[in-house]
Amino acid sequence: MYKVLIVDDEHFIRERLTTMIPWAEYDLEVAGVAEDGASALEQIGRLSPDIVISDIRMPDMTGLEMIAKAAVLGPDIRYIILSAYGEFDYARRAIQLGVTDYLLKPTRPEELLQVLLKQVDVLAQLKLQQQRARRNQYYEESIRSQYIQELILGNHPGYDWQEECAQVGLEWMLQGELRLMLMTLEGQVTIDPSAQFAVQNVMHELLQPVEDVCTIRLSFGKWLLTAGGSRSETELLALAQQLHDSIDRFTKKKVHIMISEGGGSPLELSRLFWETEKMMEYMGENPEEPIRFLLPSSRELAYIQWTKPMAELIQWMLAGETEQVVRWQNQLALSFLEWELGAARRWCFEWLTTIREHVQTGGGRVLPDTEDLKMRIAGQHKIKDLLQFFTHELHHLIHQRHGKGAHRLIRVVLERIESQYGGDIQLTTVAEELGISPVYLSELFKQQTGSTFRAHLLQVRMGAAIRLLKDPALKVYEVSYKVGYNKVEHFVKLFKKEYGMTPSEYRGALV
Repeated sequence: MYKVLIVDDEHFIRERLTTMIPWAEYDLEVAGVAEDGASALEQIGRLSPDIVISDIRMPDMTGLEMIAKAAVLGPDIRYIILSAYGEFDYARRAIQLGVTDYLLKPTRPEELLQVLLKQVDVLAQLKLQQQRARRNQYYEESIRSQYIQELILGNHPGYDWQEECAQVGLEWMLQGELRLMLMTLEGQVTIDPSAQFAVQNVMHELLQPVEDVCTIRLSFGKWLLTAGGSRSETELLALAQQLHDSIDRFTKKKVHIMISEGGGSPLELSRLFWETEKMMEYMGENPEEPIRFLLPSSRELAYIQWTKPMAELIQWMLAGETEQVVRWQNQLALSFLEWELGAARRWCFEWLTTIREHVQTGGGRVLPDTEDLKMRIAGQHKIKDLLQFFTHELHHLIHQRHGKGAHRLIRVVLERIESQYGGDIQLTTVAEELGISPVYLSELFKQQTGSTFRAHLLQVRMGAAIRLLKDPALKVYEVSYKVGYNKVEHFVKLFKKEYGMTPSEYRGALV
């Protein structure tokens, strides 16, 4: 249904035009009538009509003046002029303004209908062309997004990428520096799909005119923007701030944006994405600073060279080439001990989370979740302790991947700990129930898991405590009881030793 606006200062003519044609039969409707140019402009902005039928001579402004002002409100509107004046100057001015037809009063119904049907045909063709253009644009955007996604995932073979970028309309990626913007919705676990669609619509409207930015939706409430054009940090921040503010204003949702380091080639996108994603996960959401740059200090630059062999290390671990892994660790150790502690903690988190995603196969000891791993890394207060922790975790992953599997008795013990960590579970009691000596069980447990019974029980309990402390309804002493410690002071002491902060301090950091 196409909307028509009738503009004339004579009431009789407005009424006649409204009733002289059976509008609905021709897929038309009179959406509004106006008696002067000012009212017409207001209704054009509010109703967005497809066709405007207007008189020329009106009190406040002429129809041609009204059409000139309305050009910015609706550039695709079709205009039909009705006038008792047939002077050539009016017709010439009307043509210059894009008026499609010029009819003299009094107008016969069949004459006006013929002109209207011609405009309906034109509008239908325009609509078809716009739909076709949108489909082509969507198809081209999908191809570009898919290509960038291949680069980000590291699946590109590494050759012919210059030609491919040009073929898919990403020539801007070949010029200057590239940056990634990782954007997440605050509290994305609890958001509803309509919020995600609303955010995407705002992003699309804002970024559509920007030629050197491509957006990919990674998962629910998570997007990645690839930006080119060698923008300065000030310009990048302005773009990110515009996104943040527009989404907040139009959807009432908060987003967090992490801006990557610069990359000189599309083949660097995989590294940039990995570093930015892990840093976002490591640092978490910060309502006080929703937009952040991933810019390492000079003291942190020492670890960047060790980001390059990630793929090789994963392949060695998948293939069980322990000697290669040990040789790599020996090379790493000399440099690692010279690193700044904060940078080393970040590096360990990035590597261990990524390696676990590729190598972990289940079986044996259950590895800690991301939050627990972050806390355990934060609990290493000396660089040598952090290196020892990283080495231990790496070797455990190799054992888990290529070991013969946990001994039947150890599987029973692990299951017992997972299900009964909240009770008074002792090595001697478990050994007695299994019919073996505590000494044998202790040695077998350490051989199979790489950890002592007590250390593993502590780790399971602390991991459970981390999860329970996220529930504000539970008191600290209640968490202590639930994870197997009847003395709260003992629980607090162990928690602080493991994570470097008390349970209350950890809970305060979550707020």
